[in-house]
Amino acid sequence: MTNNYPYPVSQLLALGRPDDEWDDYSVLGITLGDVPELIRLLGDIDLRFGPAPEGLSGEEFLPEWSAQIHAWRALAQLKAVEAIPAILGIFEQIDTQDDEWLQSEAEDVFALIGPDSVEPLGEYLLDDSNLMYARGAAATCLRKLAQEYPETRAACVRYIASALENYENQDEGLNAFLIVELVELRDTEHLGLMEKAFDDECVDEFVMGDFEDVQVALGLLEERAQPRKRKFPSFSIPQMDGERFVPAPKKPNIEAREKKKRKQEKKSRKKNRKKK
Repeated sequence: MTNNYPYPVSQLLALGRPDDEWDDYSVLGITLGDVPELIRLLGDIDLRFGPAPEGLSGEEFLPEWSAQIHAWRALAQLKAVEAIPAILGIFEQIDTQDDEWLQSEAEDVFALIGPDSVEPLGEYLLDDSNLMYARGAAATCLRKLAQEYPETRAACVRYIASALENYENQDEGLNAFLIVELVELRDTEHLGLMEKAFDDECVDEFVMGDFEDVQVALGLLEERAQPRKRKFPSFSIPQMDGERFVPAPKKPNIEAREKKKRKQEKKSRKKNRKKK
């Protein structure tokens, strides 16, 4: 665990657990000149997920454990394009550490950094050596960029659809995540590809529903014509509300999400303690 960060970046180690609303890190005097140290802090995974010090109770929380989160938020506010590889470099935490913070905030981070993020995210998504949920997060980031910067939409859709083309060789859950993002972007150009993935039974229908649900969500059908072949747990499916597209909610309420994050942080620390 390393705490040797110069001022003003060192202040991030004392801020503690972040609120849902981001701090303005410029108030701390953090500028573009601090990007190299922010990137170093971003990569300090042991600071965030390393084992807790001996004698610390299970309910205690050290403020420096949240410094990595403050680092990626600060880099996003600075629109630090040079930090993109470093941010993608910690995406594996989404899978290996059940990192709910990163999974839920990545799209906002890259939306702030801007269109320069599209190509690196697309390449990350297409690299099948990357982990499943990390790739799903990359697809979500591309969808967000397409919505925030319409001039990037064609490229973002192309990357997501290109990833789906390999549906036979990748996890059904990832294929479902990709289809969700295409549906949220109201993409009908790749409808045939989506249908084929469903027909070949390569899509986890618990995520999106079946292909008929996709058509309803896109406004191509007013309602389902056939009963679903499978029974599903309660979930929401994107659908049309008049002329407005209403995507399915992806995040639980704030209180539930924060509780889940705290639980996962404790779980990671216990797991890492056993490795020592």
